[in-house]
Amino acid sequence: MVTKVEAAGIAGSAGVPTLLTRLSDVGAALTGADVGTVFAPAAATRASRKRWLAHATTARGRLVIDDGAVTAVTERRKSLLPAGIVEVEGTFGPGDPVDVCTTGGTVIGRGLVNYSSGVLPRLLGRSTRDLARELGPEYEREVVHRDDLVIL
Repeated sequence: MVTKVEAAGIAGSAGVPTLLTRLSDVGAALTGADVGTVFAPAAATRASRKRWLAHATTARGRLVIDDGAVTAVTERRKSLLPAGIVEVEGTFGPGDPVDVCTTGGTVIGRGLVNYSSGVLPRLLGRSTRDLARELGPEYEREVVHRDDLVIL
């Protein structure tokens, strides 16, 4: 039943109403009978790319972020910068999906990362301006751009 409710949630986030009922009650449900459970669609739906990122990708690693970065990405809808990352877990390359987690381990989002797991540890906690000055202009970019980040 848990997977059915999860599937209804995914459909609802795409704007699709969902009815869970027994197979024998489908005909009655389609004629308006009060059978089963209806899940209304979400008022605001995600773009298909963000639905894909949230539900059809498998994270290759995790980025653990500090409280300030949590606020920036969840409430202010900002990109994730190296300054807010405190730990890198897993092995991944640029363009791979990664989970974005709080220091307590709660997954708050998933995004496509711009750096490999081998490069990221030396960037942690540093500003993009300092990185660009020291390492070159290709380091003056976000770790996960807000367009490539979905909050879960």
